[in-house]
Amino acid sequence: MTEDMIKRDKTALAVIDPYNDFLSFGGKSWLLNRATLRALDTNKHLEQLLDAARSVDMTICFAPHARYRTGAFDGRRYLNPSIYLARFFRTFTDGKWGGRFRKGCSPLPSDFVAREHLVSSGFVNTDLDEHLREKGIENLVLCGCLSNTCIESTARSAIELGYRVTIISDALAAMSKADHEAATQTGFPMCAHEVISTSSFIGSLKS
Repeated sequence: MTEDMIKRDKTALAVIDPYNDFLSFGGKSWLLNRATLRALDTNKHLEQLLDAARSVDMTICFAPHARYRTGAFDGRRYLNPSIYLARFFRTFTDGKWGGRFRKGCSPLPSDFVAREHLVSSGFVNTDLDEHLREKGIENLVLCGCLSNTCIESTARSAIELGYRVTIISDALAAMSKADHEAATQTGFPMCAHEVISTSSFIGSLKS
């Protein structure tokens, strides 16, 4: 990692959509996500990232997807596939197990939880950018779900807003290995400044 990334007071770890429905056995998207979750050992790496960031008092943010609520999508004229599926399956139902953060990937009182994003980007119609700027953050480290949708979309928004973006390649999940590979091999190299492993990131904090 570069010298800029080691400036911990200017770096934030952002965890995207770490819901039970995505990450936990029995979640509504578990059967689709399990191949990448197991191949990457995603849950273990997410926990390691959070532990490492907390050990050095790094800013930690959670950027959650909109939970399903009755009428949540009323008035939205055009539903893209992800919104249509969320409405049909009631993914991340508010107040239910699937709409809660996975144990081990949950925010502490000292962490910041942004307003929920409706589609893909953790920045659109949320207060994430405002919080990061108040903290003087310049470098954003992304992990969570899903590789080719919310992670890539949030990364592209962050670039537009002027952040330096690092994506943790083995702390992600996707609905298929092909989706994950499309993001890591094509999408991320075209938008992120750096794509590294969990061990590389943790190593940089210890160096």
